[in-house]
Amino acid sequence: MRRSACLLLLAALLPPTVDAAPPTCRIPGLALHWIADYCMAQAETDDEIAASACIGDELKRAFADDCAAKLHYKRAMCERAIALRYRPGEVDDCLADRGFVGATVRHGGVGGL
Repeated sequence: MRRSACLLLLAALLPPTVDAAPPTCRIPGLALHWIADYCMAQAETDDEIAASACIGDELKRAFADDCAAKLHYKRAMCERAIALRYRPGEVDDCLADRGFVGATVRHGGVGGL
């Protein structure tokens, strides 16, 4: 009984934002890494310096949250890969493929191992 009272008191003292954990994003990695991969794909290079103007521009874009940003860039990369025939299938299949990520996302940063 005492334990229940402590839990209720703790729940009452916590701010409402702690009540529910945010939904997990099904797209791995950081939005910044998706932006880097997207821009390097657009510039057709693996050099982040050559893609830096694009990265700077994309960082100014506003998204509802980090997951929405990652979804936007993954969709754009899927569309490009399919259009260039680097990948067969439909965009929805590509989006569902957890293995479809760029090198920066895969390595956790530019030049990562």
